[in-house]
Amino acid sequence: MISHDIYAETNPAFGAYLLVSFIRGFIEINPAGPELPLAFLALPLAISGDLAPTFDHTNRKTSLSEWLARNPQIEIKLADRLNDSMDFVAGALRLGCFASAVTLSDSARLQIGSHALKKQLASGLSRDLAQSVRFADRLGMWFAAAGSTKTIYDTMGLTL
Repeated sequence: MISHDIYAETNPAFGAYLLVSFIRGFIEINPAGPELPLAFLALPLAISGDLAPTFDHTNRKTSLSEWLARNPQIEIKLADRLNDSMDFVAGALRLGCFASAVTLSDSARLQIGSHALKKQLASGLSRDLAQSVRFADRLGMWFAAAGSTKTIYDTMGLTL
């Protein structure tokens, strides 16, 4: 029997932690930080349990285009997945900003806030939740290396 903690996954605090992990990965490559719309793409991908196997045999140096080429099924119903997760991502952003774990610049770029969540918090999470945190970090690096927000959305078969 597989345990799946939907409550934990949809908790805004967990979403804020995923968001911080995504931003950390991104700013390692691009210190300007990710543009806001990328959060609405990265968090649903990181938290989707059915996509977890697509991250097998990848690492932080794998490119976004390589990951997508290996797993074309990611794009199937991707727009529906993103639309269904809007409230979760918005809640994560609100809590992250309210708690000063995340900041939003005047140019709509996300940065780590003054009260950033510690990386070692992931050690207290279940295996599946900790895996989502690693995926968020990995996506941050892949997105930063891929280029602009428009390029990333286009690469994934989406439009802004």
